[in-house]
Amino acid sequence: MSEKIRQYWDERAGQNAGELTATTQDVWMRHLEVATLIGLIEELAPPAGARIADMGCGDGNTLLALAPRFRDYRFSGFDYAPQMIETANNNLAALGAEGSNLQFSVGDVTDPVASVGEASLDIAMTDRCLINLDDSAAQFRALGEIARTLKPGGHYLAIENFHEGQDAMNAARAAVGLPEIQVRWHNHFFHEAEFRAEAERHFETIEIREFASAYYYATRVIYSAMCKMQGVDPDYQHEIHQLAVKLPAMGAYSPIRLVILRKKG
Repeated sequence: MSEKIRQYWDERAGQNAGELTATTQDVWMRHLEVATLIGLIEELAPPAGARIADMGCGDGNTLLALAPRFRDYRFSGFDYAPQMIETANNNLAALGAEGSNLQFSVGDVTDPVASVGEASLDIAMTDRCLINLDDSAAQFRALGEIARTLKPGGHYLAIENFHEGQDAMNAARAAVGLPEIQVRWHNHFFHEAEFRAEAERHFETIEIREFASAYYYATRVIYSAMCKMQGVDPDYQHEIHQLAVKLPAMGAYSPIRLVILRKKG
């Protein structure tokens, strides 16, 4: 990750300290991500004492929700932006005893072994993290390094952005007269075929789940088109976002996808 991108996230953490907007203005998307991960951890059902790490954890919001719910597991999170970790630790202190199975530190997703050790994790997670690396080469190196941190048969849960979902969303927006949503300057989205080809070097199963498609279709297409008709700007706090979180999975209209990968061995 470049120094410019790290500085961007440090500044964002300082401006949004203690707020859900620290990593995105779309706070209901964060709720959907957390709910999805809770359901998946319950589905995978790792044994008591399992180690779970969030790499590029930002302000720690995800782990601060998971740790009190799964008291039998040990959680850790690290992030490249020191200001994000300062916010995470402040939030952890406020959690009290319910956060005793959680710790945060400064770390780099391109060298996760330095933070969590090799072959030590039952589950590794990233949430819109690898898209902040400079290019595909850096992303794929990180993918291999993440695999190194997992025990044989361990799982990597990747919530990351893909061009295919971005293109489908923008095609739907164009159909109702809306402009394209551009990829932001500090993001580098994946192409699915390239991601799969690289992941197959390290993982024996790769499953993509379109957990956010209905949410994006409702908010970025339907709601945004209604706003255009009414001559108002979209508002991330509008009730449709809260309702869209509850929609069942359908379609493939979201750039954000969940990939479930199981390490070989």
